[in-house]
Amino acid sequence: MFSFFLLLFVVRLNSVDSQCPSIEFCECDSAYSTITCDGNSDNQTDNTYFPSLSFLPPMEEYIFSNFKQIQPNAFENVTFPSNQSITIRLINISIIHPDAFSNSMIIPDSSTLSVDIEQSTNSSSIALRLNAFNHIRLKNLRFVNINMFNGRPIFDTSCFGEQVEIEELIFQQSGLTGFSNSIRKPANVKRLSIRECPSFTQLTAKSLPTFLSTSESLEISTTGLQLINSHTFQAWSLVLKELTIRNNPNFKVLSSNMVDGVLMELEKLDLSNNSVDSIVENYDWFAYSYIKHLILKQQQLDLFLRTKLLMSLSRLKIIDFSESFIQNSTQEDLIETYVPSMRNLVSMNVSYTNLTEQMIIDLLTCLSNAANRTIAVSLLGRTLHESHFCSYFNVFSKSPNLLRLELDETHECNCVVDLFYQDEFVQIVKNDSLKRPQCLHDMRRTRCNIQEQLSTSKCSIAMPNPDKPDRNGRNVGNEAFIGIMVGLSVFLLVLLAVGTGVAYRARANRRMTILDMEVPIENPLAVIIEERSQK
Repeated sequence: MFSFFLLLFVVRLNSVDSQCPSIEFCECDSAYSTITCDGNSDNQTDNTYFPSLSFLPPMEEYIFSNFKQIQPNAFENVTFPSNQSITIRLINISIIHPDAFSNSMIIPDSSTLSVDIEQSTNSSSIALRLNAFNHIRLKNLRFVNINMFNGRPIFDTSCFGEQVEIEELIFQQSGLTGFSNSIRKPANVKRLSIRECPSFTQLTAKSLPTFLSTSESLEISTTGLQLINSHTFQAWSLVLKELTIRNNPNFKVLSSNMVDGVLMELEKLDLSNNSVDSIVENYDWFAYSYIKHLILKQQQLDLFLRTKLLMSLSRLKIIDFSESFIQNSTQEDLIETYVPSMRNLVSMNVSYTNLTEQMIIDLLTCLSNAANRTIAVSLLGRTLHESHFCSYFNVFSKSPNLLRLELDETHECNCVVDLFYQDEFVQIVKNDSLKRPQCLHDMRRTRCNIQEQLSTSKCSIAMPNPDKPDRNGRNVGNEAFIGIMVGLSVFLLVLLAVGTGVAYRARANRRMTILDMEVPIENPLAVIIEERSQK
């Protein structure tokens, strides 16, 4: 057995050697499908340009570090593998010349190519020559730890030549402050992401790249962003489907006129974990009225709700308010006043918020009033108490089995839990995305008797107080009685009108009957007299 494994090891070693030929400044690791070429290796005398790479075997990752320049068509002789996600990493490269990445690179149609360009020094810079990327399709193009582009902190889009398609363009941990559009090229960038760039403090119409007109997603996260100027986004020139502005600690003021027009393609808006503490009065959300997915995590929730946010976004299907907070917990009418009926909603997350239990009940009541499909409501970090059983029962009775609650696994199984899970506790779906209290798995436990709880809690849901005034102070009972009487009167009038019409049509039919005089109408009295005379 030992000899067998030793033989396998020798065969694999020979295989590794055959796949990784000896190249002067490169090391090959077939186990990880990686080739590393270092311009500062001991045997390398001139690290200005790449030498010929025609002897490199096809691998998934190519790492080139400490070369001064990437010459035109540097990768034209490399054989790239099929059916792979290929990555080229350039570390500490000074200059990338025109057509360094171009159609001279033969990438199989079944594979994708990503390029990472990064520096390991703090005073990092790179020169990107005109048309450095030309006639090429990239999955990702990522710039990491680069502070200066062509001597400025502004990215010059002239490095993109003709027919450039990039799935995602990423700037990460860099000194980027904006974009220069000195030469306008029709680059097609599907997603633009700016992450961990502390110098990126302001966004204006002039600092946006021209290729944003083809982008479906824009992300600005964990930056030094302080301000988005008025009229920055011209909606009619954009096809954005996702807009993400999150985790920016200096972004405190949300301006309502930063978008001109309506972003009609926008489906997802994420404004999570910024430091927004001021929103202009009468904020106009109309520019975002087509969104279906709203993420507003770790924000002052009442500040946004009072702008009538949910009333303006009528197409919402998914809402995430998790980890958000309200400034004043005494605002008991917050939900009733600013949360409308949302008939398109399928999911809402209010986990780990400081909403009071009454606010949660008001929210569930609002959802139950409008529910026409199953709505998943995440309530992690919350406890539903039996002391409010009547209110929860009222919610459940309006839309039984249409509200699917997600509760902590440690939540105690009380009558409220049994109420909402009564049809599910026997057959718990193990791969369900929504969490349930762990105690529901205990089939030996005594479940709550809902009818007894109704009596114990003294619920009067079936017989509401007819004289109870509504929120506007009107007497609901009297108004309801008047409405019933008016309706009954109208109903009687309709019946009278229908009866009169029927009688009229019957009389008209008799008048229009044709009588045949050749067959006389028989008189019953004449028949009786005839019979008696014969006797």
